[in-house]
Parts: sequence; C-alpha cells; structure tokens
Amino acid sequence: MISLAYITRNEAEYIGRSINSARIIAGEIIVVDAFSEDSTVDICKELGAKVYQEPWKHDFSHARNIMRSRCTLPWILSLDADEHLEGEDLSLITKAVDCAEAEDIVAWFLPRKNHYPSHDPDSPYFASPFFPDLQLRLFRNLPNIFYSGAVHEGVLPSIEVGEVGKTGRLAVYIHHHMFRGNQAKFEAEKGAYYKKIESGEFDVQD
Repeated sequence: MISLAYITRNEAEYIGRSINSARIIAGEIIVVDAFSEDSTVDICKELGAKVYQEPWKHDFSHARNIMRSRCTLPWILSLDADEHLEGEDLSLITKAVDCAEAEDIVAWFLPRKNHYPSHDPDSPYFASPFFPDLQLRLFRNLPNIFYSGAVHEGVLPSIEVGEVGKTGRLAVYIHHHMFRGNQAKFEAEKGAYYKKIESGEFDVQD
C-alpha cells in the first residue's frame, strides 16, 4: 500500500535509522541515490531497498519526481535521510490511507519536530516558527501529484492547482536532526548553495 521513498547522497550516518523507523508500514522502499561516495547504497540494500542511481542535477524536484516515478504502490511516504518516525504510532498512517478515498483525501500533512543538536524535548526548535513544522509527505501515487520547485520542493502546488483532492493532517511526528557538524558553517553553505540553484547558476547541465 505504501512506498517509503528517499533521495540520497552520502547519507550513511542517518539513512539506516530513518528506514528502520518506517519500514514496518512500507510495502517497498525506494531510494534514488546521487552516486554516494560512502556506504549509503550498501546500507539501503541491506535494509531491502530498491536503489536507483541518478546524476544530481541541482534540482530537488527533478530528483524527487524520478523517485516518485519509481514507486509502484498507491501511496508514497517521502522522508529525508535525516528524518525518522521514532516512537510514533504508525498504525495512524495505515488507517489514514485506508479511509482516505472515502473522505477524498489525497495527501496528509505530518508535523515535524526539528532537533538540534540531539533528540532533546527542551530544544528551542520546538517553539514557533520551527514547530509545528507541517510537512506534506504522505500522498497518493497519481500522475497529477508531482513535485515542483528546484529548492524547497513539494507536491502541494500540484494538488491545489489541479484540484486533485483534499489534504488532511496526521498526529504522527517526523523527527528531523537539523544541522550537521558546525551549525553556522552548515547553514551558510546550505544557504549559499540554494541561492545558486535559485539564481539558475546550474541550469546548463552536461
């Protein structure tokens, strides 16, 4: 019923925990990997994932739409490698997809808890505007539900513009470990890279 899906590149530190946190509800695990240079691919395969390698085009929607096209089941649960569903009642997800058609729901928002530097319930990132950080990550596998946006990509615009159906909200938290290594350095490098994508610096591909 549900394809658990990822795009990855050098995610060996996190991907195992993420897959293990959700695999119990997944009929298949799909990973589109941008030629990782660490053990990401080996870890994913050991956990039963189908791994497809694609060159990175500096466009997150491009990669996620390839990921989406590889999914074969009616629903897709898309997570990032540094996200997991630790301690959550995953039966809420299976119940949601079972009743979705009767309610004309085609996608579900999951609230996200952003953790730094570790899983800490007193983290300031549990306060506004970092919480609740609603993420539309569970959606029907339909041709007219697709990702847009080279950065900060998502499927919501395709649902709204195409009037595909309704969205709902689940009380299942995505746990996200926000920063890796030095926070200031990580944020600066990430911000600079996103600006290059948005400016079209990478539009011409080899």
